[in-house]
Amino acid sequence: MNLRTMTAQQKITLSFVVFLGIITVIIIGYLLAPTLIYDQWIWKYYWGPVVADASGHSISYNGVTASEGYTILSEITYGVILVCALFGLYKLLKKLEIKIDWYFCLALFPYILFGPVTRVLEDTNYFSEPVVYWFISPLIYFQTTLYVLIFLFLGYYLQKKAFTRRKTLFILLSVFFLIDILYTIMWAFGIRYGASIIEPGIFYVLSILAFLPFLYRYIKKQMMTVNTIIFSGGLLILLPCVFLIGRWMTGNQWSGTYGTYLNVFFLVIGLVALIVFLVYLLAWIYRKHDTMRVYKNPLNLSMLAGHLIDGITSYVSIYDPLSMGLPSYIEKHPASNSLMELWPPLFPIVKFLLIIMVIYVFDVAYKKELTKYSRLVNLLKIGIFILGVSPGLRDLLRVTMGV
Repeated sequence: MNLRTMTAQQKITLSFVVFLGIITVIIIGYLLAPTLIYDQWIWKYYWGPVVADASGHSISYNGVTASEGYTILSEITYGVILVCALFGLYKLLKKLEIKIDWYFCLALFPYILFGPVTRVLEDTNYFSEPVVYWFISPLIYFQTTLYVLIFLFLGYYLQKKAFTRRKTLFILLSVFFLIDILYTIMWAFGIRYGASIIEPGIFYVLSILAFLPFLYRYIKKQMMTVNTIIFSGGLLILLPCVFLIGRWMTGNQWSGTYGTYLNVFFLVIGLVALIVFLVYLLAWIYRKHDTMRVYKNPLNLSMLAGHLIDGITSYVSIYDPLSMGLPSYIEKHPASNSLMELWPPLFPIVKFLLIIMVIYVFDVAYKKELTKYSRLVNLLKIGIFILGVSPGLRDLLRVTMGV
């Protein structure tokens, strides 16, 4: 028996056994040599950096110091986990017969924004312990994935059952109402999760705003799609965080700040918009050529925009080329830091060229070979978009808010 002849159930079982085997080996190793397994490995490379990030400085445990940021080992580990997670998500979406395209990416957009928005809230020391750990990478990504899966399965269930439009709307209204009730209970019992608690009345208004896409489809006499349910669910978790950012920017700040720099925000977004527009314009002018036409695909342009935000923000915030008086920032990723040490603008340039090359490989060089894997290719593109826009937007908001 080999992988090609194994049934789907056998492959799932094998993956589960391998996962349990790895966990078992780690547990046994910890019991036999806790200093080596936990102190020198888990703490130093994985959990320690999370605690250090929450504290804002290096942390020592049993003589082993962990610093903020990533190491080569942790980046490789998280990269492997990401690839496995994307493949598992691909298999799940394929089984549920959910189309992965630009509209699916739009449905995920609130969750994509949720990561960097909450990370910058963590940078402002908003969250209290132990809640804060859930808003530091990589735990924030696990949390976000959980939210996506909850609304994905809810949408799939409602679509599978094919309820009437009125009943579907009632079920969704009940879910949102239940979340509002749970939040009210938390507030009534004085459960604090951060430095500036959102009042229930404001939370209800934000909940209504997140519910509007459902009302729109109902008024238009359209059935609720999985994408709509995923999108509105994402708005429900994103809007409170955006409200807190707005509260900070309007002067209600709960920690120290170097001042707000909206000029940096508009500079970076303006440059990204200009570059993406020029790429689109060039692709439109030469749209009769297959090689160029792919560069006006919205999913491809989103990948480019996401990584340009990351690259340009890193360059501007670290080197302050226009002398805007920005606070001192450093680059945590070893690879990008090495590029900027060679020549500061090299990082955004390399990012631009890499995404151009990725698009060429996917949509031109291996277009025919990948045609039957379009679902997987689009999922990889969404993953690449997230890898760029998530750290990029977090850094951009951090500079803008002066933290």
